Amino acid sequence: MRSDVKSKPGHIGIIMDGNGRWATKRLLPRVAGHRAGVKNITPVVSCALEYGVGCVTLFAFSTENKERPKDEVDSLIDLIRKRLKPMTRELIERGARVMFSGAREYFPSDVQGIMADVENENTDPNAQIVNIAINYSGRSEIIRACKIAAEKGDISANGIERELYTYGIPDPDMIIRTGGEKRLSNFLLYQAAYSELFFTDTLWPDFGESELSAMFEEYATRSRRFGRV
Repeated sequence: MRSDVKSKPGHIGIIMDGNGRWATKRLLPRVAGHRAGVKNITPVVSCALEYGVGCVTLFAFSTENKERPKDEVDSLIDLIRKRLKPMTRELIERGARVMFSGAREYFPSDVQGIMADVENENTDPNAQIVNIAINYSGRSEIIRACKIAAEKGDISANGIERELYTYGIPDPDMIIRTGGEKRLSNFLLYQAAYSELFFTDTLWPDFGESELSAMFEEYATRSRRFGRV
């Protein structure tokens, strides 16, 4: 391992996949899986923050998720409406700052208001961050950033990066995907250029501290050269 590369990730991204399949395996409606998935967020994120991770980005709701059956989408939005504040309360109480990445204007005004309230509960710029990607698309983020950068007359790498939702946050060192699929699915496409990728068959509601800790241990053994020798 390069001596100048830290063995502890500063930023991890998590694609929380497998909620629906978790419910189907138990002969439950898919929304029950989403509820179980939301319940699992706080303990997993708390584990990462206790480990010293500076930012955890959660892929909570993709732009493509809107193409699911209307009743499932409505249930997801209602879950956000009812569970977002309770879910983030413990994380905020432990000192974390919650932010959101994505086109939040898609959501009803009351849900947007809940997001704003959560963001305003802790604005400490030095706090650990829980970044929730919601109505998020990596491709759309890049296109949006390029358009704004062009309007400002600066289409350099720095000019584009300043318009990304994640501006000010280091690129993710690790990206974890649960649920058995092995792809990024439009998640942090610009930021993930040199992320270490971790995949597990474990469905998100069953993913826990022991498996996350094992991934951190493996991460510490990987050599990150960023294109260099």
